[in-house]
Amino acid sequence: MKYEKIKEFTNTTKASKSKIYRFYKKNEELFLETKKTNGKRMFPVNHTRYFDSEIMFDENKMLRQENQSMKNLIDCLSDKNSMAYTLWQMEWSFFFTVAYKLERQKVSCFKQMHGLYDFLLEKYGNSTELRLFFTTEPFANRNGHHNHFVIHIENKRLYEQVITDIRDYFSYDRIDFSIYDRYKAGLFYMTKEGLTGEDWDFLNAKKQ
Repeated sequence: MKYEKIKEFTNTTKASKSKIYRFYKKNEELFLETKKTNGKRMFPVNHTRYFDSEIMFDENKMLRQENQSMKNLIDCLSDKNSMAYTLWQMEWSFFFTVAYKLERQKVSCFKQMHGLYDFLLEKYGNSTELRLFFTTEPFANRNGHHNHFVIHIENKRLYEQVITDIRDYFSYDRIDFSIYDRYKAGLFYMTKEGLTGEDWDFLNAKKQ
Protein backbone atom coordinates (compact mmCIF):
# COMPACT_ATOMS: atom_id res chain seq x y z
CA MET A 1 0.00 0.00 0.00
CA LYS A 2 1.31 3.45 -0.91
CA TYR A 3 1.45 6.16 1.77
CA GLU A 4 1.91 9.92 1.75
CA LYS A 5 2.98 12.48 4.35
CA ILE A 6 0.35 14.99 5.47
CA LYS A 7 1.60 17.71 3.10
CA GLU A 8 1.43 15.38 0.10
CA PHE A 9 -1.91 13.98 1.24
CA THR A 10 -3.49 17.44 1.46
CA ASN A 11 -2.43 18.06 -2.15
CA THR A 12 -3.77 14.69 -3.29
CA THR A 13 -7.14 15.05 -1.55
CA LYS A 14 -7.47 18.83 -2.06
CA ALA A 15 -8.52 18.91 1.62
CA SER A 16 -7.12 21.00 4.47
CA LYS A 17 -5.02 19.47 7.21
CA SER A 18 -7.73 20.21 9.81
CA LYS A 19 -10.42 18.56 7.65
CA ILE A 20 -8.28 15.45 7.25
CA TYR A 21 -7.70 15.07 10.99
CA ARG A 22 -11.39 15.72 11.74
CA PHE A 23 -12.27 12.95 9.31
CA TYR A 24 -9.95 10.45 11.00
CA LYS A 25 -11.19 11.44 14.44
CA LYS A 26 -14.71 10.46 13.34
CA ASN A 27 -13.51 7.31 11.58
CA GLU A 28 -11.16 5.58 13.98
CA GLU A 29 -11.18 2.32 12.03
CA LEU A 30 -9.68 4.14 9.05
CA PHE A 31 -7.19 5.97 11.26
CA LEU A 32 -5.84 2.54 12.22
CA GLU A 33 -4.83 2.08 8.58
CA THR A 34 -2.48 5.07 8.80
CA LYS A 35 1.00 4.55 10.18
CA LYS A 36 3.92 6.43 11.69
CA THR A 37 7.32 6.38 10.01
CA ASN A 38 10.24 8.21 11.60
CA GLY A 39 7.77 10.06 13.80
CA LYS A 40 5.70 11.25 10.81
CA ARG A 41 2.07 10.26 10.28
CA MET A 42 1.61 8.56 6.88
CA PHE A 43 -1.75 8.30 5.09
CA PRO A 44 -2.84 5.57 2.62
CA VAL A 45 -3.25 7.01 -0.87
CA ASN A 46 -6.31 4.81 -1.42
CA HIS A 47 -8.09 6.85 1.28
CA THR A 48 -8.34 9.65 -1.29
CA ARG A 49 -11.79 8.33 -2.22
CA TYR A 50 -13.17 9.42 1.15
CA PHE A 51 -12.48 13.06 0.32
CA ASP A 52 -13.96 13.02 -3.19
CA SER A 53 -17.74 13.37 -3.27
CA GLU A 54 -17.94 12.61 -7.00
CA ILE A 55 -16.06 9.33 -6.73
CA MET A 56 -17.98 8.37 -3.57
CA PHE A 57 -21.22 9.14 -5.40
CA ASP A 58 -20.23 6.71 -8.15
CA GLU A 59 -19.23 4.04 -5.63
CA ASN A 60 -22.51 4.37 -3.76
CA LYS A 61 -24.41 4.18 -7.04
CA MET A 62 -22.57 0.98 -7.85
CA LEU A 63 -23.55 -0.49 -4.50
CA ARG A 64 -27.20 0.45 -4.99
CA GLN A 65 -27.15 -1.36 -8.32
CA GLU A 66 -25.48 -4.50 -6.98
CA ASN A 67 -28.51 -6.74 -7.51
CA GLN A 68 -28.98 -5.50 -11.05
CA SER A 69 -25.28 -6.03 -11.72
CA MET A 70 -25.59 -9.63 -10.57
CA LYS A 71 -28.43 -10.13 -13.06
CA ASN A 72 -26.28 -8.55 -15.76
CA LEU A 73 -23.42 -10.86 -14.79
CA ILE A 74 -25.57 -13.94 -15.23
CA ASP A 75 -27.02 -12.68 -18.52
CA CYS A 76 -23.62 -11.75 -19.95
CA LEU A 77 -21.94 -15.00 -18.93
CA SER A 78 -24.71 -16.93 -20.62
CA ASP A 79 -24.06 -15.00 -23.86
CA LYS A 80 -20.56 -15.98 -24.88
CA ASN A 81 -20.75 -13.69 -27.92
CA SER A 82 -21.27 -10.53 -25.86
CA MET A 83 -18.60 -7.85 -25.53
CA ALA A 84 -18.92 -7.97 -21.74
CA TYR A 85 -18.19 -11.70 -21.71
CA THR A 86 -15.16 -11.23 -23.98
CA LEU A 87 -13.79 -8.49 -21.73
CA TRP A 88 -14.45 -10.52 -18.58
CA GLN A 89 -12.36 -13.38 -19.99
CA MET A 90 -9.35 -11.09 -20.33
CA GLU A 91 -6.75 -10.29 -17.69
CA TRP A 92 -6.83 -6.75 -16.25
CA SER A 93 -4.57 -5.03 -13.73
CA PHE A 94 -6.48 -1.99 -12.40
CA PHE A 95 -9.91 -0.36 -12.41
CA PHE A 96 -9.88 3.46 -12.64
CA THR A 97 -12.44 6.27 -12.37
CA VAL A 98 -11.59 9.76 -13.64
CA ALA A 99 -13.77 12.64 -12.44
CA TYR A 100 -12.75 15.63 -14.56
CA LYS A 101 -12.47 19.11 -13.10
CA LEU A 102 -13.82 20.57 -16.35
CA GLU A 103 -17.31 19.82 -17.67
CA ARG A 104 -16.11 17.59 -20.50
CA GLN A 105 -18.41 16.32 -23.23
CA LYS A 106 -18.22 12.80 -24.70
CA VAL A 107 -15.87 13.75 -27.53
CA SER A 108 -13.46 15.38 -25.08
CA CYS A 109 -13.51 12.34 -22.78
CA PHE A 110 -12.89 10.08 -25.80
CA LYS A 111 -9.82 12.15 -26.72
CA GLN A 112 -8.56 12.12 -23.12
CA MET A 113 -8.66 8.31 -22.99
CA HIS A 114 -6.94 7.94 -26.36
CA GLY A 115 -4.37 10.53 -25.34
CA LEU A 116 -3.60 8.60 -22.16
CA TYR A 117 -3.24 5.32 -24.03
CA ASP A 118 -1.01 6.84 -26.73
CA PHE A 119 1.18 8.40 -24.02
CA LEU A 120 1.58 5.08 -22.16
CA LEU A 121 2.11 3.12 -25.36
CA GLU A 122 4.88 5.46 -26.51
CA LYS A 123 6.60 5.20 -23.14
CA TYR A 124 6.13 1.49 -22.38
CA GLY A 125 5.23 -0.14 -25.72
CA ASN A 126 8.62 -1.84 -25.98
CA SER A 127 8.52 -3.08 -22.39
CA THR A 128 5.06 -4.52 -21.90
CA GLU A 129 1.72 -5.24 -23.49
CA LEU A 130 -0.86 -2.55 -22.68
CA ARG A 131 -4.60 -2.99 -23.04
CA LEU A 132 -7.28 -0.47 -22.07
CA PHE A 133 -11.08 -0.49 -22.16
CA PHE A 134 -13.05 2.64 -21.21
CA THR A 135 -16.60 3.93 -21.05
CA THR A 136 -17.88 7.49 -20.73
CA GLU A 137 -20.87 8.39 -18.54
CA PRO A 138 -22.62 11.64 -17.56
CA PHE A 139 -22.37 12.82 -13.98
CA ALA A 140 -25.60 12.37 -12.05
CA ASN A 141 -24.89 15.30 -9.73
CA ARG A 142 -23.45 17.93 -12.13
CA ASN A 143 -22.91 18.70 -15.81
CA GLY A 144 -20.23 16.98 -17.82
CA HIS A 145 -18.98 13.42 -18.11
CA HIS A 146 -16.50 11.10 -16.43
CA ASN A 147 -14.64 7.94 -17.41
CA HIS A 148 -14.30 4.45 -16.03
CA PHE A 149 -11.52 2.31 -17.46
CA VAL A 150 -9.69 -0.93 -16.88
CA ILE A 151 -6.08 -1.38 -17.89
CA HIS A 152 -3.88 -4.43 -18.33
CA ILE A 153 -0.12 -4.04 -17.78
CA GLU A 154 1.60 -7.29 -18.64
CA ASN A 155 4.87 -6.43 -16.86
CA LYS A 156 3.97 -6.20 -13.17
CA ARG A 157 7.25 -4.50 -12.36
CA LEU A 158 5.90 -1.43 -14.15
CA TYR A 159 2.70 -1.20 -12.08
CA GLU A 160 3.85 1.54 -9.72
CA GLN A 161 5.38 3.72 -12.43
CA VAL A 162 2.37 3.42 -14.75
CA ILE A 163 0.01 4.35 -11.91
CA THR A 164 2.19 7.39 -11.18
CA ASP A 165 2.08 8.37 -14.85
CA ILE A 166 -1.71 8.07 -14.94
CA ARG A 167 -2.02 10.21 -11.81
CA ASP A 168 0.29 12.81 -13.37
CA TYR A 169 -1.62 12.73 -16.66
CA PHE A 170 -4.81 13.60 -14.79
CA SER A 171 -3.11 15.89 -12.28
CA TYR A 172 -5.90 18.50 -12.49
CA ASP A 173 -8.65 15.91 -12.08
CA ARG A 174 -9.74 13.46 -9.41
CA ILE A 175 -8.95 9.80 -9.93
CA ASP A 176 -9.67 6.66 -7.97
CA PHE A 177 -8.24 3.23 -8.66
CA SER A 178 -8.13 -0.26 -7.24
CA ILE A 179 -6.64 -3.60 -8.17
CA TYR A 180 -8.94 -5.23 -10.70
CA ASP A 181 -11.12 -8.02 -9.30
CA ARG A 182 -12.89 -10.03 -11.98
CA TYR A 183 -15.44 -11.21 -9.42
CA LYS A 184 -16.69 -7.69 -8.79
CA ALA A 185 -19.19 -5.92 -11.03
CA GLY A 186 -16.85 -3.28 -12.48
CA LEU A 187 -16.83 -4.40 -16.11
CA PHE A 188 -20.55 -5.13 -16.13
CA TYR A 189 -21.30 -1.79 -14.53
CA MET A 190 -19.30 -0.14 -17.32
CA THR A 191 -21.24 -1.97 -20.04
CA LYS A 192 -24.68 -1.95 -18.40
CA GLU A 193 -26.19 0.62 -20.79
CA GLY A 194 -24.70 -0.95 -23.90
CA LEU A 195 -21.80 0.32 -25.98
CA THR A 196 -22.55 2.94 -28.62
CA GLY A 197 -20.76 5.72 -30.50
CA GLU A 198 -18.09 7.59 -28.57
CA ASP A 199 -19.24 6.22 -25.20
CA TRP A 200 -16.47 3.60 -25.20
CA ASP A 201 -13.44 2.07 -26.90
CA PHE A 202 -11.14 -0.91 -26.59
CA LEU A 203 -7.45 -0.13 -27.15
CA ASN A 204 -4.97 -2.93 -27.56
CA ALA A 205 -1.44 -3.15 -28.96
CA LYS A 206 0.96 -6.04 -28.62
CA LYS A 207 4.46 -5.45 -27.28
CA GLN A 208 6.62 -4.12 -30.09
